[in-house]
Amino acid sequence: MTAVTTRRRVLVADNNRDLAQILGEVIGSEDSLDFVGHVSSGAEALARVGAEPIDILVLDLGLADVHGFDVLDRLRRARSPTKVIVHSGYSSPQLAAHATQRGAAAYVVKDGDVKTLLAAIHAA
Repeated sequence: MTAVTTRRRVLVADNNRDLAQILGEVIGSEDSLDFVGHVSSGAEALARVGAEPIDILVLDLGLADVHGFDVLDRLRRARSPTKVIVHSGYSSPQLAAHATQRGAAAYVVKDGDVKTLLAAIHAA
């Protein structure tokens, strides 16, 4: 008898379409992950998380409409089960601490190394 493994659904919220496309390809190539799409605004991210089962949200802080921390705060207030990985271009221990205090599962710097991001997604 074989075990059935559920693929974890991952949504990327980032206003950089090219980066989101690359992340989608990398995430989608993982057997245990299912890339479900890309949104560029906090409103779109919140709508998708509220409307469908999203296991992990990869969240940029600089979205088109709101700061990523606002999205984190709203998800926490809504008691969303979605795990959030903040994926930011800023390498700042203060921002990382702030993100985890607001409920992020991890803070990963956008430095071109997708292995770190994948490790954080798998650990969430």
